[in-house]
Amino acid sequence: MLKLLHKGDESQRGWKIIEVSRARDAAYLPQLLARLDSDETHHNKRHIVRALGNIGGDRAEARLLELLQTSTGLMLSDVIRSLGRLRSRKAAARIRSLLNHEMERVRQDATWAMRRITGEK
Repeated sequence: MLKLLHKGDESQRGWKIIEVSRARDAAYLPQLLARLDSDETHHNKRHIVRALGNIGGDRAEARLLELLQTSTGLMLSDVIRSLGRLRSRKAAARIRSLLNHEMERVRQDATWAMRRITGEK
């Protein structure tokens, strides 16, 4: 029986998301995607983005590509890292454009993701 990711307080929901992420359980993908469109906390949405990168699949990649266009700050960094984990060629041009971003963490994650996507060491 699937855990209900929307139940509990912020911390409880966060731990459920982390567990799903670690297990890479694709059965939770619909709930994770729904939580992104809900009133979930920013902190837990970042956990969800990382979970999408661990779980993968076309639906996860498509949602991450959408978020790549609209996210800022640490969320953007998490999105980049998740797309790099998925080796998303569809994200390469946008991630390449972020190699000179004003935020150091975004630049670092963009560099890491481009190495994963292109297969560089």
